[in-house]
Amino acid sequence: MAGMLLAVGLAAILVKATPGVYERTAPMGPDRAALRAFNKRVVNHVGNVLLDESGGTRLDLAVTEAMVNARIAWFLDEERRAGQEVPAVLAHLRVGFEPGAVVLATRVGRGWSEVVVAQWLRLSADERARLRVEPAGTRVGSLPLPGGFLRTVRASAAEVLARGEGPGASGHAQDEAQKQRLRLAGAILDALDGKPVPLGKGKRRILLETVEVGRGVLRMRGRRAG
Repeated sequence: MAGMLLAVGLAAILVKATPGVYERTAPMGPDRAALRAFNKRVVNHVGNVLLDESGGTRLDLAVTEAMVNARIAWFLDEERRAGQEVPAVLAHLRVGFEPGAVVLATRVGRGWSEVVVAQWLRLSADERARLRVEPAGTRVGSLPLPGGFLRTVRASAAEVLARGEGPGASGHAQDEAQKQRLRLAGAILDALDGKPVPLGKGKRRILLETVEVGRGVLRMRGRRAG
């Protein structure tokens, strides 16, 4: 009996524990400096690689947690300002980078039942130079559990992103920036489904060479096709 109580108590401690990666990223929000860095070092840099027909501009990305979380938080704030409801699983979602893995973590539940659920993902370049995303484990607090959380995140993200695709999503024709955001959103959903993601199309495509995930930073290197 004592052993059972000890096991239950230990499990409760593990479940209620907040992973270090979430403690680090939870305070990150729509910081303007981090958002500018994301646009300059990711969006503009990728554009420069794709537009350089000489192939001389190589892809050399270094994405920090602050940058990616600022972009997510800004997008969700735009949804709220537009009067749209943001699912709880996305409202507290943070992206973290740990050695060898990208971590999607969020708070679920309320009060005594509130816990942090995290999905670990491995990123790599496949044999056709596409981005490959593979589930690498799910945890509630510090306790491993069977998969399923990733499907919840994917479904909630698809619901929010679908608003930008519907006929009533905008009072005017979608501009090119909006189309690019939707293409990126589609690529993210494909990645969460486990599908290899090509970075662009035809010659305007990036051939991914290496993907490295370290503490707090994701690095990707490659070159323009053709």
